[in-house]
Amino acid sequence: MRVLLVRCNHRPFEVERFGGAWTRAAGRPEELLGITPDNAKDIVRSEVEVAGLLLTGGPDMEPRRYGQRPATGVELSLDPARDALDLELLDEAQRRLWPVLAVCYGCQVLNVFHGGTLIQDLERAGISGHRVGEPKDHLAHEVTLVGGGGRWLAGLPSSFKVNSRHHQALGSVAAPLTVVAQAPDGVVEAVELRDAERFVLGVQWHPENLHQREHVEVFRRFRAACLTRSRPGP
Repeated sequence: MRVLLVRCNHRPFEVERFGGAWTRAAGRPEELLGITPDNAKDIVRSEVEVAGLLLTGGPDMEPRRYGQRPATGVELSLDPARDALDLELLDEAQRRLWPVLAVCYGCQVLNVFHGGTLIQDLERAGISGHRVGEPKDHLAHEVTLVGGGGRWLAGLPSSFKVNSRHHQALGSVAAPLTVVAQAPDGVVEAVELRDAERFVLGVQWHPENLHQREHVEVFRRFRAACLTRSRPGP
């Protein structure tokens, strides 16, 4: 089984971070296949059999992709090649029915892919407390499950603490997605694909840095979906 681990060219440390989370979820690091804008063509040419898609954190998405202009006074860290790769792979995942786990920036891309928008800067919108950089495992605030956590977070505690390293967030939530967790201030913290059997989950926090059961369980459930996808049919 191979799961595509999507990252920016300049963020090789994601391999170690997500490899550790994968191991805690009973996976093997070699099940993750790193893909970046630089090596994507080589991986596509290799015709590797893919069982799932894991979108990691990274830059800010280009506002034009969700119908906005860059907000005045907001400093954006853009990576157009990463935007294009994630959107292309989400399209492929939809076509091939791959399970998807989208983390932080990945969650934002998932929303834009399905037609949603983003808040370009939370502080500018009057919302604070979501950009706590260090340490990576600092529990910044609680999230509360909505609708019992939907399909993919069901059975986790009704509220639990998360780390938080983002200055952007979901604005208008795409119609095909449903909110399954939110912060006390209303910021959307997790979404899933509405009425779908396929595992598609976006989380705004960084479970790859956390060891508590609920965060490990996110990866465990995603991996279970990938394993099911990789098994040949009857």
